[in-house]
Amino acid sequence: MSFFLVLLGLILIVIEFYVPGGIVAILGIISILTGLTIFGLNTTSIWAFSLFLAGTIIGIIMAIRFALWRIVKAKPGYSIYSNDDQEGFFASSYDKTAIGKTGIVLSDLKPGGFISIDGHRHPAISLSGYLSKGEEVVVVSGQEQSLMVKSKSLFSNSETGSI
Repeated sequence: MSFFLVLLGLILIVIEFYVPGGIVAILGIISILTGLTIFGLNTTSIWAFSLFLAGTIIGIIMAIRFALWRIVKAKPGYSIYSNDDQEGFFASSYDKTAIGKTGIVLSDLKPGGFISIDGHRHPAISLSGYLSKGEEVVVVSGQEQSLMVKSKSLFSNSETGSI
């Protein structure tokens, strides 16, 4: 019975690689632990239990390696693993040509919102704290897809050394 439970647990762990969610793996772990417990209660030899435990650990390692090997070696379209490169994929980025330009706040920046530069709407984050709709801002940098802006009045003052 204990061998069956351990084998069932190993099969459930392999299935977990194809059925996401974690419940199947939890059932597999419970099955393995139950099998180990039953074997431990039915044997009086520490050596037999140690060998069974070592065999179970080796079985778990082999089951996980097998599942990972199957995922990588499966035919394209039959696996969750993609061997394809990601040609044409671009991470989001900000408009680098907007740095140094002046824009108008379209929605309150608390600190995030939208600004307009040359008639184009851009996501922006205020480095000057809260900025109200209609305020003029200067783009000082960018981060991911957002432009980093400062209030034009603060930007002008910091340029002249007033702040």
